[in-house]
Amino acid sequence: MGSNRLWSPAFINYGISSGILYMTQYVLVAALPIVITSELSGSDLDAGLAMTYFQIGTIVCRLFAGRLIDGFNKRVVLLLSTALFFIIMGLFNFTTSLEAIFVLRGLHGVVFALGTTVMAALAVLVLPPNRKGEGINMFAIFSNVAMVLGPAIGLYALASYGSIALYLFLTIMTGLVLVLSNCIPLSKELAMPKPSTHKGWHISQFIEKRSLPWALMGLFIGFTYSGVLVFIPIELNSMGAGIWGSAFFAIFAVMIIISRPLVGKAYARYGSKYIIYPGLVLFILGLLALGIATTPLTIILTAPLLGLGYGAAQPAFQALAIQSAPIERAGVSTATYFLALDISVGAGSVILALLASAVGYQYLYMFTAVIMIIALALYHIWIKRHTPLEL
Repeated sequence: MGSNRLWSPAFINYGISSGILYMTQYVLVAALPIVITSELSGSDLDAGLAMTYFQIGTIVCRLFAGRLIDGFNKRVVLLLSTALFFIIMGLFNFTTSLEAIFVLRGLHGVVFALGTTVMAALAVLVLPPNRKGEGINMFAIFSNVAMVLGPAIGLYALASYGSIALYLFLTIMTGLVLVLSNCIPLSKELAMPKPSTHKGWHISQFIEKRSLPWALMGLFIGFTYSGVLVFIPIELNSMGAGIWGSAFFAIFAVMIIISRPLVGKAYARYGSKYIIYPGLVLFILGLLALGIATTPLTIILTAPLLGLGYGAAQPAFQALAIQSAPIERAGVSTATYFLALDISVGAGSVILALLASAVGYQYLYMFTAVIMIIALALYHIWIKRHTPLEL
């Protein structure tokens, strides 16, 4: 009866579990900079480094996660990754120094990359063969909801109950993931690795060269996005309006979710350039508006522009990265794009933190707007004209 069923119990459980893991990341992205600067006497650079250590862990693990998942029993990998996730989140309850935060964020990045990757792989495996494409798109909804809830929950919990309660809440939620994701029956046929025809290690197992132009665009947008992720909560907190950060990220993410169906239809009907141009322009306008915003309300009002722009351009680059390669290379092309995105967010957190310390937040956002103007010019002059999908 359930042979063609999309929303199976297994698919829902993996989706919810993956969404909770994403939520923990968005909670910490929003709340941890405030903890570092307010409770641990850290600087803006320290707040940026916390994100960078996470990204380093994610990047290192993501390079090997696919090969690890395909080469071992997937249920064992899932149990190991979720158990480690629970332990690491529990250790946050005992952190009293910046050094401990940095170490845990690095380990958090490793288990986050492994856990979310194996859950996504298992979700695809339990989908009906003729509905895998539809199911993969639906699976993304869980991370989108996490993007809405995470920052709002993090900033509210921190402002209302403090960091101790925040860490305890995250520990309980990851404990739920440990139970929920591992209670799903999975056949040995799906769990066990398939014999591989490829022996040894080659760069082509990790990088798809045809996806690199779009990965470069992801590099630009990820770099500037890191400034929004890390420094909006700090800036609002410095204005005495830290709780407003939850509203900013909620509006940002809601605009992405609302616009996703329209963007998808326009992409399919008219082509990617009709999405990328307005998306980049809106994102640039949002960054410029942040550069002149001086009150919490004016900062909040930039969220719709930034959400619409990012929500249009970033998925278009991701889709083009995947479409630029043969279907059998979809995994590698996706990894190539997200590797660039991870690297750019990690590097941006540090570089932009140094810039923020030197010139302030307004000039920081103006600088990122200039970076995106360069990206738009690069897309128009070179990438759009010299890639087959954009002829």
